[in-house]
Amino acid sequence: MSYLGQAPGLGEAERFIFTASGSETSVTADDNGVLINYTVGQVSVYLNGVKLVMGTDFTATNGSTIAGLAALTASDVVEVIALSTFSPADTVPATGGAFSGNVSFGDANITNVGSIALDSIVADGSSITISTDTALAAGVDIETSTTGKIKQKGSFMQSSTHQALFLGY
Repeated sequence: MSYLGQAPGLGEAERFIFTASGSETSVTADDNGVLINYTVGQVSVYLNGVKLVMGTDFTATNGSTIAGLAALTASDVVEVIALSTFSPADTVPATGGAFSGNVSFGDANITNVGSIALDSIVADGSSITISTDTALAAGVDIETSTTGKIKQKGSFMQSSTHQALFLGY
């Protein structure tokens, strides 16, 4: 089975068209002044529709210049098809890494299987809900500001704390 399309791991193909005025032996930009940019070894060059042979008819060794061309004549058309290597910027590898800035998820939820270690939780909404069916480990506290509240769902606090209250005289 053969693969149809661009080989995996490669980026996009860019096309540069340069029309010679005469006697050029290298090309660095297209007719619109866009600088040629290619990955070394991943470029095809055509002169008036005929594919040139790299190393024989031209050299492409620095990522920005097609050099070593025979002197072009006026109106010769050089077409450069440049493949770039796919390389996404600013990524964290699947094996782990660190973000240096804030990460926003919009209205999406974060789903996790396993533990999440947090130094603190800051919420700007109206509440934070911690759902767990297991007890907090010994020495683990849940704190709030002096004006905040911690609410216990269920009947535990309502039915048992009134028996332990004692008001002094």
